Amino acid sequence: MNRNRMLLLLVLMISLILIVSACGQKKSLDTMKVQSDGSQQNQAGKVLYLGRTWEDKSWDPATFTTSSQLVLAPMIFENLAVLNSDGSSSPQLAEKWDISDDHLTYTFYLRKGVQWHGDYGEFTSEDVKFSFERHSDEALGSLQQEVLGLSNIASIDAPDKYTVTFKLIKPDADFITRCSIYASDITSKAAYDKLGMSGFNLTPIGTGPFAFTSGTPGSKTEAIRFDKYWGNKPKVERIVSEIIADQNTLYTAFENGELDLIYSTNIDKVNEYISAGKEALYVPSLQLLYIGVNMQHAPFDNPVVREAYFHAINPSYFVDQIFLGKETVPSGYIPEKCKYALTGYFKPSYDPDKAKSLLAEAGYKDGAKITLWAVNDELSTAPALIAENQLKSGGFIVDLQMVDFGVFIDKVRSGEAAMWLLYNSTNFLTDDTVNRYTSSMYPGSNWCGVTDSDYDAKVAAGLSATSEADKREAFNAAQKRLIDLNVLYSASTYGDYVLTQPRISGLALRGDIYIDVNNVDIK
Repeated sequence: MNRNRMLLLLVLMISLILIVSACGQKKSLDTMKVQSDGSQQNQAGKVLYLGRTWEDKSWDPATFTTSSQLVLAPMIFENLAVLNSDGSSSPQLAEKWDISDDHLTYTFYLRKGVQWHGDYGEFTSEDVKFSFERHSDEALGSLQQEVLGLSNIASIDAPDKYTVTFKLIKPDADFITRCSIYASDITSKAAYDKLGMSGFNLTPIGTGPFAFTSGTPGSKTEAIRFDKYWGNKPKVERIVSEIIADQNTLYTAFENGELDLIYSTNIDKVNEYISAGKEALYVPSLQLLYIGVNMQHAPFDNPVVREAYFHAINPSYFVDQIFLGKETVPSGYIPEKCKYALTGYFKPSYDPDKAKSLLAEAGYKDGAKITLWAVNDELSTAPALIAENQLKSGGFIVDLQMVDFGVFIDKVRSGEAAMWLLYNSTNFLTDDTVNRYTSSMYPGSNWCGVTDSDYDAKVAAGLSATSEADKREAFNAAQKRLIDLNVLYSASTYGDYVLTQPRISGLALRGDIYIDVNNVDIK
């Protein structure tokens, strides 16, 4: 082999090595790291990487039980109206609506030209009619019938492509709100007809600013900016949502810059990341930590003993010790982000000596024996122990029973549990939670054994109200009555945090506590 051929061969070998090396070092969109200055080099557009530890297994909104089961859902699906941060509703897929004088007919006038993802054509009134009526299909097993008020809808008519009319059986002050929450996400009839029930579970078709492209719910899903979107286009071009079941692995990926956004309920971690320059957005849940009693059981059938128990609880200690001051003491038994929540009424009155004095007055000078039931999970253990110690300091003789969730539910629903502790949720629309403490609900959902005609009457007035103002007045009065009965102590709010890299800006919360990424930008 002559020298020139050897030189040529050597050049080819070096070139091949360089090509292989470059390919090995090339960063795909899914493995891209953050540069040392915190910037993200991405020639293919701005990509937002989300991480969390869990997600629902179905994309069908009929299967959702909370607004956060699928983090991409609010970016893909839309409603006739959208909730604002103050709880009011604004037009979304409907440009406007009319309400008849008798509050029984709602006519929605739809946006024209709105397109479905996946080339399924134009959104029309038939899609709205289909989206509501399909919840009545027993095969679907919808979990949204009650929150949609489906039993109160007499008929749904679509007289033309851009008009849909709902006729109600009785007035519903919250019907527009029902059309604004995740339960009423509008789905494509054409897509559902083609994909079938099982296919739609895995392939969501909506009208939102992002369109689903690939993945499986519960593992990893991706969505891209929908260029035919009728509204303002997002700045982010693609969203990748990955489920990382192990929390420590999730944290490591975030710390390495592989994820732009994660969720966390670990207050220590939240503080650590804030100190390190990360951003933290608090996301309140529609959930509170409750300590309740059943007023049908001794000693809590005595109102003086119930007053004593309210003096024995120090909610600030729960907030400071469990949540490191990041949560707050609730002002009622409805979370403040819920519609018609009462604010500024309940005032904690922690005074263990007063509690002991009241117990003595009620005939329990040597202490009142009680059993406190709680769930033996990681979330409930610490507050149950705190409640036990506080009640003992207030003169109660406490037998703490930590049991499996199934056992706990059986105890409280049957009315057997005289005292219980649990983190419990409320829907944004509070009808169910306010109504659950009426006399007809005991035993069952009325865990507190409330049989109070005054409370019943106030709830009934709220449920039959034709205006939001009248319903608020009645429901607030009902909440005050229940608080005055001293049967349900709300010890702490409960939420989580969305943590983001410093390069992320524009993240916000919607009125339904979904995260809103439409205005997110990436440096």
